[in-house]
Amino acid sequence: MTQVFQAFIDGQGTDSVSGETLSITNPATGQVVAQAAKCGQPDLEKAVAAAEKAGPAWAATPVGERSKVLLKAASLIMANQQELAELETMEHGSPIRKTMNFDVPLCAEQLEYFAGVARAMTGETLPVGPWCLSTTVREPLGIVGLITPWNFPALMVVWKLGAALVTGNTCIVKPPSIAPLTTLKLAEILTEAGAPAGTVNVVTGPGEKIGEAMVRHPKIAKIGFTGDTATGKRIMQVASDHVKPVGLELGGKNAFIVLDDADVDAAVQGAVFGAFFNSGQVCAAASRFYIHDSIYDDFAAKFVEAAKALRFGDPMDMATVIGPVAYAAHRDKIEAYIADAKQSGATLLLGGERPQTEETKDGYFVPPTIFGDCDQNARFMREEIFGPVVGLCRFSDTDEAIGLANDTPFGLSASLWTRDTAKGIALAGQIKAGTVWINEHLIIFCDTPWGGCKESGWGKDLSKMVLEEYTLTKHIYVDLTGQPEKPWYGILK
Repeated sequence: MTQVFQAFIDGQGTDSVSGETLSITNPATGQVVAQAAKCGQPDLEKAVAAAEKAGPAWAATPVGERSKVLLKAASLIMANQQELAELETMEHGSPIRKTMNFDVPLCAEQLEYFAGVARAMTGETLPVGPWCLSTTVREPLGIVGLITPWNFPALMVVWKLGAALVTGNTCIVKPPSIAPLTTLKLAEILTEAGAPAGTVNVVTGPGEKIGEAMVRHPKIAKIGFTGDTATGKRIMQVASDHVKPVGLELGGKNAFIVLDDADVDAAVQGAVFGAFFNSGQVCAAASRFYIHDSIYDDFAAKFVEAAKALRFGDPMDMATVIGPVAYAAHRDKIEAYIADAKQSGATLLLGGERPQTEETKDGYFVPPTIFGDCDQNARFMREEIFGPVVGLCRFSDTDEAIGLANDTPFGLSASLWTRDTAKGIALAGQIKAGTVWINEHLIIFCDTPWGGCKESGWGKDLSKMVLEEYTLTKHIYVDLTGQPEKPWYGILK
């Protein structure tokens, strides 16, 4: 029998009120490997009640004590590294070498970062005049709802939970329906680390029911969402009825620009990582490549050869670097984009066909796929594919490249490849995106803000800036004169 995972409410595992469950499928095999509670409105109400009860005491807990909980949780994450990594590989398909060496250690590092930076959080004293003390303080928002994506199930929830908890909020998490298991384990770990019952609650279930109910709930003060742009727009629409703040980290269609003076070999290495890490299921993945005419053929040939060398197959094998995509319908969607690319007249340089090896035939595998001489206006070059499929375009001058890069409704990230750092910095200022890398793609640190513009969303994750996302800035004014009459009272006399 498959293991059944309960929801996590008020400090403990609990069955859904309905008793219904969701099937969790291993994308490498297509087999159901677990069941998780399928929560509904009654379960959400229980989570809200628990979070509301825990809120005042957690908000009043000194930030140093809250930081200690995060530090203890970081230690416990590493103590449970193997279990967390295997859970993530099983439910999501990420290769075990990635979940063990990247995802889980970064979860611990994120919590360590938030534990430290929160202790430096301050208000301001404002120089209004000698007759008063005018100051600002930061206060928790209350109950925050966190809706997290399936592409990095553990890491993305830690991004949000760490910042929300250390600033004194209580949290209700709606993890991805297809991959909720690591989130449930992390909730247990945070509770073991000292997070009081009710501060971390996880309601597992479909987004169209649980997620939308969270956005509508009058007692949930804010929504933090990472996911696709269409869902983000829906969240904005629903939240507007309650004038509820939302943080949205949405999709991307990210440009990778290689100038004529670039180190081609370095650019190729960056391209392989930027395009195919996590099977391309990254909102910041490089997907639109703009290569200067003079080096296009050299770059394309080397890029194809480097991508050919990537081993895809059983994600539980430490030698595997490319696993399956997360679920069958997503594989089918990616394959539809591949078919569109073929019909657009682009030249297929690599991949494009479903692999049929013993390791891959039952899973949801899409091999690294590269198209050349692409039409900028083709559908697969305009829309986010969220898979290991990229298109290469030529350009002849820098202004053309910047124009092509900005010709998108998205604005999450981009990269520039050049040996002239000064030129790279100048051009970075012309690209409409939240992050622009120079001679790098897809490197993200705890210390640096992450978030986009245009249809890639608004607000920030990571860095000290995220603390502003989960706190209310309150102004406090104190009269120091001790006088009942003030000069400005005369206006009414």
